[in-house]
Amino acid sequence: MDNVKRYVKGCKKCRANKPDRLKKTNHLYPNEISNIPWNIISIDIVGPLPTSMEHNGILVTVDRFSKIAQYIPINMEISS
Repeated sequence: MDNVKRYVKGCKKCRANKPDRLKKTNHLYPNEISNIPWNIISIDIVGPLPTSMEHNGILVTVDRFSKIAQYIPINMEISS
């Protein structure tokens, strides 16, 4: 294996025509961070979970500034 690597590194044609085997990636754009609390939030729904007190899911809201999370019990039979 070392002989093959050495050969490829020493050959200009091999280096120029070596295929790129890595998957192309997109640019990353970080999420905006607010400078005041509860100005920008993240929301996620966890569920369905086993029913408890007529709720079977959790609505999770997270403040992007302070990282404080609120967990609100919900019924998963919600719609837009």
